Amino acid sequence: MTRFPGQLVRVSIFTLMIICVHGITGPVCRAAQPTALPQKSEIFPVYDLIKPNVTFWTDIFTKYTRGQALVHDMGNLSRIYEELKLNPARSKDAALANKATKKKALEKYRAVLLALSKEKIPETPLEKKVAALFPNTTKPVAFKLAAKRLRVQTGLQEHFMEGVIRSGALIDEFKMIFRSYGLPEDLAYLPCLESAYDVQTYSKYGAAGLWQFTSYTGKLFMDINYVVDQRRDTIVSTHGAAQLLKRNHEKLQNWPLAITAYNHGLYGMSRAKNKHKTYPAIYTEYSSRSFKFASRNFYPEFIAARQVAKNYVKYYGNITLDKPGQQTRYKVQGFVAAKDLVRTLPVDLKTLQVMNPALRKPVFDGRKYIPPGQTLYLPKHISSDLLDKTLRSLYRTAQRPTPFHRVVKGDTAGDIADAYKVPLQDLIALNGLGKKAVICVGQTLRIPFKEKSRPRRTAAVSNPDALTQSKTTPESEKQPDQSKLPTPPLDLEIVTSDLELKTVHDDKGRKYAIIHATPEETITNYADWLGIDADEIRKLNKMSSTQYISAGHEVTIPLPASGAADFEEKRFEFHQEIIEDFFNAYFIAGTQTYTVAPEDTTWDLCRNKLEIPFWLLQKYNPDIKINISVAKGRILLYPLAEPRAKHPDGSKDLS
Repeated sequence: MTRFPGQLVRVSIFTLMIICVHGITGPVCRAAQPTALPQKSEIFPVYDLIKPNVTFWTDIFTKYTRGQALVHDMGNLSRIYEELKLNPARSKDAALANKATKKKALEKYRAVLLALSKEKIPETPLEKKVAALFPNTTKPVAFKLAAKRLRVQTGLQEHFMEGVIRSGALIDEFKMIFRSYGLPEDLAYLPCLESAYDVQTYSKYGAAGLWQFTSYTGKLFMDINYVVDQRRDTIVSTHGAAQLLKRNHEKLQNWPLAITAYNHGLYGMSRAKNKHKTYPAIYTEYSSRSFKFASRNFYPEFIAARQVAKNYVKYYGNITLDKPGQQTRYKVQGFVAAKDLVRTLPVDLKTLQVMNPALRKPVFDGRKYIPPGQTLYLPKHISSDLLDKTLRSLYRTAQRPTPFHRVVKGDTAGDIADAYKVPLQDLIALNGLGKKAVICVGQTLRIPFKEKSRPRRTAAVSNPDALTQSKTTPESEKQPDQSKLPTPPLDLEIVTSDLELKTVHDDKGRKYAIIHATPEETITNYADWLGIDADEIRKLNKMSSTQYISAGHEVTIPLPASGAADFEEKRFEFHQEIIEDFFNAYFIAGTQTYTVAPEDTTWDLCRNKLEIPFWLLQKYNPDIKINISVAKGRILLYPLAEPRAKHPDGSKDLS
């Protein structure tokens, strides 16, 4: 999926969880109205123009539960057609039933509005009810436009209240951080909107943590990789959010625009300001491919969230907020294994994992070490002095590699285990292959790492002959050729992207590689993995600074003299990280089909209609070359991704 410079499109977690948008393509459909200007002393002004939106979101946060939903007009949030009753359970059956309920309601009101647009005289009670929501002087075309602005919003009362409760443990320190940057301390209420103060929040499009940073934006301020994701470090990410908001405000000069830019991107809001000058004019008139319902409503949502969180007793009664916990913060000086920490310190692995959400799963299952410079959060009874004495002898000199193998025709799990000299059962367990150890061509397998004997890097992407040469299984004991077996059921949690790399040399003997871009990859990714400037890759491929790659794009990259191994490892980990994060947060409730319309682009299709990331759409349609656009009339299979329920201890339900 392509990105535009500075256009760091992000959608609030509340909108993503329940959005059901059907095609708003322009600015808010109303003539610009005079709006009362706030006093200059107001840091976060509430313009008359957005007051109905603030009221709408306040009600969504405080009055309506997840068992309720409102059918409303995206351009006029005070126009509510109906309150729906939903199944509040977090299950596949409930998700499918609620999807059907919302779809039926949208179709019902769309039919009525289209009928009224043809100057039909209201006859039925429903037609009269809908007509009464509009002025008597409404033109037929207005009903037709309203039919395109239908949307369903699910209530968030429980979700928001839980976030307010969680905020008690962090809000005071967050306010202190914002004051240290010379910023308004009330910006600390933004996570109530973005994540409900849940550090484990992960959006369908890859935004993570309390502040919902995308990987692209987050890397400007913190470490994000397969081992550490500091978007989930509450303190580091808050410093990052303060820096981003400070930059936005310095460029845009007022908080309504700076906060909107947190969602829409600084580049997009700068362009909007240059064209329309003021926030009210931008709210009313601005239109772009990505400035739609979520971006337009982000500032009103923040005003509502801040109002509710600051006055929670008024809305929720005497709820008890979480208390700040006491902890020791310690920056490690070298690579250290989590298992060594729990072996030598008075802390168990579960506590270590809960207190350090920025450390990813590979750290806790032993595949990776905690890296130097990472801040550890530990129980208060573990002192810094004890850590100084204990950790000195535990440090390792280097990070564990991530060996992997891309399955080719003729491979079997047994052969691969033999080639890498690892137990077959370890290979099966690490990759979730099941009792029959079924693998498929194109699948990328992680190879178990042995502490004292590093496996040889004989991945098919690097050396296709090495595996064949090391096969020792007798012919009579080999499994059948997988390419001749029926295609196994779609396994969504494995890396199946085309990661093949072809090494070439120029006439001076310099080493290069030719690769095909896969969903979510960017030129910046390649540059980071190689440790070079992105312009070097652009120059090599004769690309301008405004050009962006898309899936399938052939790219030539320079390789260091040491070869492609490090690049391949980081590339594989990048895709593994995306998959693991997504399926830790969402489950697939079912599938549906969609027929591509003439106006559809892949970006709009994934973001606004199917509500799934591009890479997941490609997984469900492996035989279709999904690029910037998809052929009109093409029928796509797509999944219904629903958030996993959480257990009281914070772990995710398998649903």
